[in-house]
Amino acid sequence: MQILKMEEWNLKTLFSAKGLPIVTAAVTFLAGCTAMAVTDSVAQSGKIVSGVTSDGRELGGMNSQQAKNFFEKSGAQKSIPITLKYGGTEFKILPEEINLTPQVDKAVAEAESYGRGGGLFNNLLSQFACLTTGKEIKLTAVYDEELLRQKIDEVAAQVDVQPSNAYVNLHDNGMIEPIAGIIGKRLNREKLASELNDPLTNLNISNGAINLELEDVDPFVKTEDIAEIDTVLGQYSTYYYPGDRGDNIWIAANAINDKILKTGWEFSFNTTVGPRTWDAGYKPAGVIINGKPDIDYGGGVCQVSSTLYNAVLLAGLTPTERTSHFFQSTYIGAGRDATVADGQIDFKFRNDLPHPVYLKAYATGSTLSVFVLGTRADLDGATIAIEREGSDMNPSVYRTYYKDGQVVKDEFLHTDQYYLPLPADNSRN
Repeated sequence: MQILKMEEWNLKTLFSAKGLPIVTAAVTFLAGCTAMAVTDSVAQSGKIVSGVTSDGRELGGMNSQQAKNFFEKSGAQKSIPITLKYGGTEFKILPEEINLTPQVDKAVAEAESYGRGGGLFNNLLSQFACLTTGKEIKLTAVYDEELLRQKIDEVAAQVDVQPSNAYVNLHDNGMIEPIAGIIGKRLNREKLASELNDPLTNLNISNGAINLELEDVDPFVKTEDIAEIDTVLGQYSTYYYPGDRGDNIWIAANAINDKILKTGWEFSFNTTVGPRTWDAGYKPAGVIINGKPDIDYGGGVCQVSSTLYNAVLLAGLTPTERTSHFFQSTYIGAGRDATVADGQIDFKFRNDLPHPVYLKAYATGSTLSVFVLGTRADLDGATIAIEREGSDMNPSVYRTYYKDGQVVKDEFLHTDQYYLPLPADNSRN
């Protein structure tokens, strides 16, 4: 029977290759216990435990005031102006302008929280984690978002470029001259505010300038919208006497001048011209109220809507809402008028042609002229005439399309009923 002898352990065996791992483990364990004991002692003394750092600086062993001094200094160094740059011009947003405030007390409290506040075992685990893996404290900041938006608005006001609409000139000789639009530039305020949030909150503001990128802003009327306009599709003129009524006509004519109507769009006279009030510059002049001649602000504006109505008919556009006067107008033939009244009666029409149309309106001297500019090919070589049947008091109106001397389309528009004017109300005189 063979007896196995246990290997005798002595100092020589302990420090041999076979015993070295045991020694290393023991030393590490003892060192860890010693460090944890020291760290726990530090924690118990009210100081920050070892292994807690911020920006690479060891905070272990600091008391509250020392940590506060450190974070205040760090916050002051990091609270630098934001520099924005565009087109060779720099704009600065200073920390005090947006109330940028480093959260020093929060950082101190977080640094002091490790290794204390729990049970003994949890405190030791927290302290050990600080020793082995470290705990980094990030100093953050808060700022006034509204003040930042205000500063961004100030910058935008200096860099934004408003777009310019394309438009059409109609010269006295009938020549049509399209003028190209200009694309604008706009600073995306919301996007910039969002992009600045992280560097401000984390106090990671760049020392260099941030290059601003502005977005393109198309004009409402683009160059391509008027590119195919090459002719006067319809034109009509009426006449008036200068004075308060003529001034009202001039204001309303300017309101509809240089307006574009793309394919499928509907035009509202009341929406475009707006309320006929004293604030808008209108003067009291002759109107029809409840079938009686009267005086009110905006008298004469119906002549603009009626003149526009006839130009629209001759251009091949589609009337969608039109009302005749109570009695015949002196400035236009029976069945050719289109009355309007604020908030009550509107004149509307739609562009059903393949291309946009463009309105020009002029009130000069005693002549009101409205032109509908468009694309010659849209009428396919046809010309349009407005024809009437019936009496002046009860006219029926038609729109007739002619091509090569032949009628290609005959369209009934409406039948009107006019009345004699009621006696004027002179009770206010």
